[in-house]
Amino acid sequence: MVLNPVDPKPILTPPETVAADLLDDRDPFGGASSFLVPWPSSTFIIRSVSSGYVITLLNGRIVLTQPGGPGSIHWACVETKGWLGFRNVVSGNFLGHDEKGRLCCSAERHHMWERFCVRMRPEGGCVLLMTHYENLWHVGIKVEQGVKKLAKIGDGGSFGIVWEFAQV
Repeated sequence: MVLNPVDPKPILTPPETVAADLLDDRDPFGGASSFLVPWPSSTFIIRSVSSGYVITLLNGRIVLTQPGGPGSIHWACVETKGWLGFRNVVSGNFLGHDEKGRLCCSAERHHMWERFCVRMRPEGGCVLLMTHYENLWHVGIKVEQGVKKLAKIGDGGSFGIVWEFAQV
């Protein structure tokens, strides 16, 4: 019990402070929507809100997989010249795009094709945007020869995937 010298009424203080763990060990998102925004010098798992799948580096390719499966899902957020980038903690390479706009993880440095802008949505979650010359294109799904691939997608298409970030 603590006494306040200004107000003589006792202030009851619990013997210990307990903070609920927001991230479950098996599901880092705790089954609830996350409203974290990526910040440099932090590491994240990036998950699609609609599918629950996470951005994964698997056998040298960027794919969406279920959490807990094979592949590397931890992305260190960095900042270069005001742009965010995501470096895979296992490979050390940066998430970016290739000449056809498909997501890849092969760059050793954070350059133009590895630049991201993260925009919060009023409904929750975020959209990932990547540079395309003077424009920002959403990260979404592109179908090539019947195969769905993560890519930056331009005007006239979908508005991209809604993502959430869990800090690890």
